[in-house]
Amino acid sequence: MPQPKSVDVALNVYGKPYLTAVTVLSLMKQSGKWIDKIYFVEERKQPPGTDLTVLKRLLKPYKVVYYRPWFYLGVDNILISRRRQLLPFAPFRHAVRYQYAWEKTDKSRLFITHNDVLYTDDLVGAYLDNIGDAIGIGKVGQCWNCPAYKEGLCNGDRYTHYRPGVAEVEALYQKHGDPRGGNYQNMLRDGQGWTLPECRLNEYACMVNLDVARPLTMPRGPALPFCLFGYIDLNTEWFREVNLRGYHPVNFDYDPYASHSWVNNINNGHRALSDQTIYDAEEQQAYELLRSEFGFTNEQLA
Repeated sequence: MPQPKSVDVALNVYGKPYLTAVTVLSLMKQSGKWIDKIYFVEERKQPPGTDLTVLKRLLKPYKVVYYRPWFYLGVDNILISRRRQLLPFAPFRHAVRYQYAWEKTDKSRLFITHNDVLYTDDLVGAYLDNIGDAIGIGKVGQCWNCPAYKEGLCNGDRYTHYRPGVAEVEALYQKHGDPRGGNYQNMLRDGQGWTLPECRLNEYACMVNLDVARPLTMPRGPALPFCLFGYIDLNTEWFREVNLRGYHPVNFDYDPYASHSWVNNINNGHRALSDQTIYDAEEQQAYELLRSEFGFTNEQLA
């Protein structure tokens, strides 16, 4: 039976102070009884003009561990960078999203969230009830990009059963097109067609069983860090490596419990970071929600 305060949270923060506040406050409102510490990892580089002072003040009621990495990785492909050779060194490795919390938490369950999620029900409790002994739980696959999904061959529930060869994967991409500019081919260079290039445990809102995952993952094991950005996206390399070793997460649809990128409904929080108009509009919506749903005054949010 799940125990109170048995979970820590990993939160990566790049801008969006009001959206981040909504994420943490709604998560604690819905699932706070399960949560002990929040690892607040502030990217070393922030969008121009970012001020996190108000955000940190709003989080004072909670047990928060603040960390700012020595390096900024952004969304560079570390697999083709000389900096990959630095991954064995903790100060560099801790710049990979969520890795500091991964290595420092004393809990066996780590809940990972983006900083633009609105929680409307107890997702942490649901994950604890359903993860069992699996390596993780959450929504599996970026199926909307995957040609096997478009062909009706695969989805997050079926990915362990559909195991095509390289030639079949190539044929599917030729038929349905490639939104990744050919990078899917780099995922197939090891001669394996499975897992499919778009398969991953989506880190928007997931939970990892560290008792299983830590021994498999750098620095203790052979798999690359959980949210290293590689050829396709965050977490695709880690997911492939642990699945090929026989470890599969539970596919769990979090939509009834949480809404990712809730201010624009496009399931893509990265877009706002390259468009100031979108960024400002989203922050304003989050500001208004903090007033209407959480009762903060203009003075408290200033």
